[in-house]
Amino acid sequence: MNEKFCYTTGTYAAAATKAAVKKLLGKNPLENVEIKLPGDKRALIPINYSKKNKDYTECSVIKKSIEEADVTNNMEIIARVSFKEGNQVTIDGGNGLGRITKPGLQLPVGEAAINPIPRKMILSSIRELTDRGVNVLISVPNGKEIAEKTTNARLGIIGGISIIGTTGIMKPKSLSSFKQTIIEQFKFCKKNGFKEVIVTPGNISEQAMQIHFRDKFQDNQIVQSGDYLGFTLKNAFEMKFSIILAGHPGKLAKVLSGHFQTHHLKSPAANKAVVSFFKKNGVENIIIKELKESTTVEGMINILQRHDKGELFNDLAETIEKKIQAYLKSDLTVPTLLFNMNRKLVGKSNTGAKWVDE
Repeated sequence: MNEKFCYTTGTYAAAATKAAVKKLLGKNPLENVEIKLPGDKRALIPINYSKKNKDYTECSVIKKSIEEADVTNNMEIIARVSFKEGNQVTIDGGNGLGRITKPGLQLPVGEAAINPIPRKMILSSIRELTDRGVNVLISVPNGKEIAEKTTNARLGIIGGISIIGTTGIMKPKSLSSFKQTIIEQFKFCKKNGFKEVIVTPGNISEQAMQIHFRDKFQDNQIVQSGDYLGFTLKNAFEMKFSIILAGHPGKLAKVLSGHFQTHHLKSPAANKAVVSFFKKNGVENIIIKELKESTTVEGMINILQRHDKGELFNDLAETIEKKIQAYLKSDLTVPTLLFNMNRKLVGKSNTGAKWVDE
């Protein structure tokens, strides 16, 4: 494994799958297996064990983390694979893998909690080796116990852990060292003459900005705040940058209740604050009831759009901007853009709309 990086559960699941398929094809997997990540990088993941039975093969990996208090550190992930008729790949979850029980996530109800990007990585890893049909079963021996230390149940993911990741690489967003990375990025921007920076919580909102507004900025102007939203905004302000804020309302709306450190262990989910906001803005009680039943803000986006009230996220973006101005004790405009998990623009503050139309 490249010592500079640690990897997401999605990368490890893909590695276990690739090793198992290799063995299924009659090849002995090496001590390490190489996985192609969604970008240009590749990861080298150590194999914990492999075995072959009459009808299937199985390989496991041990997930390593650089996050403080990451409950998935040293978690075992097992992939069991077998051939099937046709050329389709079926991916499912076994013991210790959570299952989606409520709408509002990236997967439909009933599916194993293996997110879309990890599924693509698993499929890609298989297709590097064979075009045959393959059944894949991902399991985590102590996943149910690990999941009890996460927010999975609150999101309607029951029975175990989730397999997640958007880039395959895990960044230390809850480590103090991440703050220094933010400062170094600002110094780079200042040294290179950038007057404007784009603050995003993470990969999805960064990708959304690149998809929609590629011609308005350079990638070097994007600074990921991770969980340190307040820290990032204050330092950008103190270094006299103009700030564009882009992110998912589930993350950014935490500022409605005064939380600018957005780690799930240090701030509550934004659900209640978002429901309260829409209630104060005249949303009918019957819709408010639906919003309260949603386990995620992503689900709330879908609900309001279904009721032709999606434009209310513009008002939410406007309020988020005002909260940030109060936090910074400044009338500096902070154009605010809200994206859903599919990277679609769902809300923009007044100054955000002007920035978009420039």
